[in-house]
Amino acid sequence: MLLCGQAALAAEKLLEIGMLEKAPEIDGVIGVDEWAKAASRSDLLQASPIEFAAPSEETAWYFAYDETTLYVAAVAHYEDPSSIIANVLRQGASLGDDDSLNILVDGSNNKRNGYVFALNANGVRADAIFTNGVDQSDEWDGIWRGAATRTESGWAMEMAIPFNTVSFDPATDTWGLNFWRNIQRTDETIAWQSVGGDVNPTGSGEMSGLRNLDQGFGLDIVPALSGVRVKGYNGLDSDNELNPSLDLRYRFSPSISGLLTINTDFAATEVDNRQLGLDRFGVFFPEKRTFFLADFDIFQFGGIVDGGPSGLVGTVAGTNAMPFFSRRIGLGDDNQPVDIIAGGKLSGRTGALGFGALLIRQDSYDDIDATDLAVARVTYDILEESLLGAIATFGDPGSNDDNSVAGIDFRYRNTRIGNGRILAGNAWWQQSSSDAVSGDENAVSVAFALSADEGLSAGFQYQQVDEDYAPALGFVDRSGVRLYSLEAEHETKFRNSDLFQEFEVSARASRWEYLDSGMVQSETLQVIPLQFETLSGEFVRVWFRRHTEGLLTGDQPLDRLGVALDPGIYAFNRPGFFLRTARYRPLGFSLRANFGDFYNGERLELRPEVRWTPNRHLNTSLTFGFNRFELPGEKQITRQVTWNTEIAFNIDWSLITNVQYDNLSDDLGINARLRYNVAAGNDIWFVVNHNMRRDDFDDRFDNDQTTAVAKIRYTFRF
Repeated sequence: MLLCGQAALAAEKLLEIGMLEKAPEIDGVIGVDEWAKAASRSDLLQASPIEFAAPSEETAWYFAYDETTLYVAAVAHYEDPSSIIANVLRQGASLGDDDSLNILVDGSNNKRNGYVFALNANGVRADAIFTNGVDQSDEWDGIWRGAATRTESGWAMEMAIPFNTVSFDPATDTWGLNFWRNIQRTDETIAWQSVGGDVNPTGSGEMSGLRNLDQGFGLDIVPALSGVRVKGYNGLDSDNELNPSLDLRYRFSPSISGLLTINTDFAATEVDNRQLGLDRFGVFFPEKRTFFLADFDIFQFGGIVDGGPSGLVGTVAGTNAMPFFSRRIGLGDDNQPVDIIAGGKLSGRTGALGFGALLIRQDSYDDIDATDLAVARVTYDILEESLLGAIATFGDPGSNDDNSVAGIDFRYRNTRIGNGRILAGNAWWQQSSSDAVSGDENAVSVAFALSADEGLSAGFQYQQVDEDYAPALGFVDRSGVRLYSLEAEHETKFRNSDLFQEFEVSARASRWEYLDSGMVQSETLQVIPLQFETLSGEFVRVWFRRHTEGLLTGDQPLDRLGVALDPGIYAFNRPGFFLRTARYRPLGFSLRANFGDFYNGERLELRPEVRWTPNRHLNTSLTFGFNRFELPGEKQITRQVTWNTEIAFNIDWSLITNVQYDNLSDDLGINARLRYNVAAGNDIWFVVNHNMRRDDFDDRFDNDQTTAVAKIRYTFRF
C-alpha cells in the first residue's frame, strides 16, 4: 500500500547539481578531490520486490556536470563482496542478469521519455531508450564513456554522458532524473524513485541547475566501409562487393536532430532467431538495424510495442495493426536485403510538441520499381502523463501500387490516483488507402487497465480491423476481425518468508471473431492458478488454456507440416507449465511445456534450454524445440536446435557464434561475429554466415552459401 508519507517522499525527490571546473577522469576510481563539489544522494528504497521497503545494501551516488558532459559516479556496498554478479564482459550484451548501476535522464522533463545508461562491475556499458513512457528498448545505442572497479566493500563506477548524445529542452535547467541498482542474488531493485514497483520516466524525480550546456557544432559524421565475399555452391553464383556508406547526424537544436544516410549498409547486423511459423498467424521479427533505431521512440504509435508486451493488463492484440514497422523497408518477402539508396530522418521535441519524419529511397528489386517511402509522426503532451498523436505513411516497398495510412492515437497514464495504483490506456484509429484493394480499410482499438504492484489488477481491450485494412509500411496478421479481451490478476508479496518472494494468480478471456459472420476466429480462456518466484530468483508458472479455432475454407494453419484440416470449429484444451532457475547462476535451466489436444489430434511441445556461464569470458546456451503432432492419418515431429556461444576475450574483443537448425527447412545456419569495439560508436566487425542444407537422399549436409563480411565504422563528432 502507498502510504501518505510516500506521496510526500516522492515530492521531495529533487537534486540540485553543480558545475565542475575540471572533469573527473573516467577510470572507475572515485577520487575525493574529483567529486568534492558533486551533489550526492543515498536516499534509495526498494522498488522491488517490496516497494518502499528498506534496501538490503547501501549505495552512494554523485552527480556533476561541465559545459559538455554530465558526470555520474556511484559506490555499491556489499556485506559480502564475493556475492557480486558480473558475468558479462562483452560490450553490447544485456546486463539484465548482472548486478548493475543505472541512471535515467529525461531532458524534456515531460514524464514520458528518457534515456537509460548502465554499467556492471566489469565496466560493460548498456543503454536503452523509453518508447512510450513505460517500455524501453535496449536496441538503441548512444555514445558515452564508463568505467568500473572492484573495491574492498563492493564496486564503484563512473560515467561521462555527453550532452550531444541526448536530446533536451534548452528552455529549462531541470531534467527528469532517476537512478537505481540491481542486485541479482536477492532479486532486488533499489531506486531513488519508483511507481507501481517500476522505474520509468513517469515516476522520476528532478535534477536542476543544468545551465549553459554546449553540444558543440552538433554534427556526427559516421563513414563505414564493408567488403563482402559471397561464395555459392552447387551452381550458385559467387560475388564480391565493396560497399561504402555514410551517415550524417546534425542537431539543429538540443532537442531537434536530422539524420541522413547514403548507400545504407546493414552487413554486420545481428541475425534473427529462427522461427518455424507453426502458429496460425504471422511471425514478427523486431528491428535490429542501427539507422532505423535512431530516435525511433517518436514513431511509436498507440502503445503498440515492437515484438513485446504492451505493458497493459488484458491486452492481447500484440503487434497487430501496427501502422509503421520499419522492417518492411530494405527487406524483401524472403527477408533478403534490398538496397537503400538514401534516407533522411528529422525528429525532435519543442515544448509539448514531438515530431518525426522519415523519407527513404529504396532501390528496385525483382519486378518492383525503385520506391519512395515516407512516414510522418506528431505527438502533443496533455494532462500530466498522457499524449495525443497522429501518424501518416506513404508508399509500398513490396509492390508498385500506391498505399498510405493515416491514424490518430491517445495514450493515457495516471500514477497519481493513490494506493500505489496506476490507471493507463491506449486508444487509436487508422485508415489505409491502397490501389490493391477497395472497401472498408479502418482499424480501431481501445485498451484500459487499472494495475498495481501488489493486489488486484484488471484490464480489457477491444480491437476491430476491417477486411481491407492494409498498411504496406506496417504489420497486420489479422484483418476482417474484432477482438474482445478481459483479464484480472492478483499478486501477493511475501514480506517474512525465507523462500518465496511473490505469488500470482490470473484469469484471461479473449475472443477474435469475423466481422461479416460473427463466427469465432480464435478464442482463448486461460487460468494461471500457480505462479511464484523465490527469493533467489527461481520462477514457476502453471496454466490451463481452452482454445477454440474457427477455420474458413482455405485456412490451413498446419500447411508447413503437409497436414490439411477441414473448415469448421475446433475446440481443445492445452495445459502447460514453465520453470526457470535464477538467471545469474553459472549453470541454468528452463523448460516450457504445452500438451493436450490440438485441432482434431494431439500436440506435445517441449522447449528446454541449458545455459552455462563458467566465468565472465564464456557464455553458452543450447535450446531444443520439440513438437510431436498426432493427427488423423498423420504423425509429425519437428525439431529446432539453437546453440549460442559468446566469448569475450576482454572488454573490447568478442566473438559470438550462433548455430541454428530445423528439420522443416533442413537448413543449418552458422553465423559468427567477431567485434572489436574501439570505443562507443567505433567498431570493426568480421562476420561469416554459412548455410548448409541436408540432402534427404544420403542424409548429409551439403554447402549452400557462404558470406564473409569485413566492416569498419567510425564516428567523427564535432
